[in-house]
Amino acid sequence: MKKYRLKITEQDFTQLRDLVMKDLPLENGAFALAGSASVANGTDILLRRPVEVPKELVLVQEEYHLELSSQAVNGLISLCESNQLGVIFCHSHNFGLQYSPSDDFGEQRLATLFRNFIPANAPIASLLFSPEGVTGRVWLADQPAPTRLTEIVVVGRYTHRINLEKKSTNDLPVDQIYDRQIRAFGIVGQRLIARTKVGIVGLGGTGSPVAEQLARLGVKDFVLVDPDHVVPSNLSRVYGTYAHTIMQNNPKLKSKVNIIRDHIRQINPQANVLYLQKSVVTKEAAEALLDRDTIFLCTDEHWGRSVVTQIAYQYIIPTINIGASITSTDGRISNALGVIDIIRPDLPCLWCKHFLRSERIAAESVPQDYRNAQQQEGYIDVIDTEAPSVVSLTSTIASMAVSLFLQQLTDFMGPKGDISRLNYNLLDNEIWRGRTNINPGCVCRKVKGFGNLKPLPTIE
Repeated sequence: MKKYRLKITEQDFTQLRDLVMKDLPLENGAFALAGSASVANGTDILLRRPVEVPKELVLVQEEYHLELSSQAVNGLISLCESNQLGVIFCHSHNFGLQYSPSDDFGEQRLATLFRNFIPANAPIASLLFSPEGVTGRVWLADQPAPTRLTEIVVVGRYTHRINLEKKSTNDLPVDQIYDRQIRAFGIVGQRLIARTKVGIVGLGGTGSPVAEQLARLGVKDFVLVDPDHVVPSNLSRVYGTYAHTIMQNNPKLKSKVNIIRDHIRQINPQANVLYLQKSVVTKEAAEALLDRDTIFLCTDEHWGRSVVTQIAYQYIIPTINIGASITSTDGRISNALGVIDIIRPDLPCLWCKHFLRSERIAAESVPQDYRNAQQQEGYIDVIDTEAPSVVSLTSTIASMAVSLFLQQLTDFMGPKGDISRLNYNLLDNEIWRGRTNINPGCVCRKVKGFGNLKPLPTIE
């Protein structure tokens, strides 16, 4: 049976709830523009932005009845049509979370009307708020009656899952090998870890320890993306590699994704691991990440980082970017820095933070022979030099990132867990936070919540 879930940022969820609940006990309404994403077992409805209904466009507002003017509906149709997006109808009840026959009639009429103006794969859904909570449903083009949403995923400093199914997720069995973690996060926290789907892009000095730690924590569903094979120097910092691994003659057995997959399964034989020996800029690899609950971004390439950054905003997927760099001259280290960026729609992206450089992406995206010639002529930056790397620094940054992943699931840090960037200076042994303003004209603002209704900048 297909499942339908709504993904929404905490800021947008709070705004919508406040808009429709502000006049209780009188009903109130609002709208939202939305995109969608097809995933393996259903569809994600992605809320792009709330739309307030001006007071003068409300014709009737009573405790059990709300009527909006045709001008309000026509204005929303124009917004959906011009943006090529779907719609979410939102309203309140003074008590209870049961849709009324009047709700059914009104929403069905609106859904039939809006189908004439929006893309065929754009969603039509609704949310009902009351003091008891929230529920929702989706109106499918080929169904006369609505289908209940199975879950609402609220993404903020932590991810709050609102289960709308009758089936409980709190009765899933938990293995006692996680006893010490259960003592820290509780059995509910361990179940959240177990049900979280994770993607890891880049399996080198930071990505490989992330994979090992997640497997030991109890994550059971992985997508691994990395085009590279191991080389002798990887033995010093890539988890899961051994001397006999490096000496393999079979190229497939030397691929990083194959090695880390085997390493994860040695820790947890029941783990589900999809691995792609491809660059994340390819369509197949990028699309494999679209059903993930969290993505770890551990590649050095700016091109790959730019694609995953867009995925994080376009599909509302919390992403953790990890970087580590060492500057050394004549065997003397002058700088050793690690950074972790939390990427999600209510925070600035890597473009906003000036982390990504378009000229670097241009250099990475050209064929190797052409790149070499252009580098020799000085037309593009030299990007293929081997940089210093030490396992203690890469492992430290990876561990910090995994701790922020646990914050995202369990909120164990509370309000202090609202982090945009962490910086770690190894030489000074200092950690400090950083925060940048969101650039209103940035690509992250333009693609938020579109999902499959906008193409990704990938290659075949």
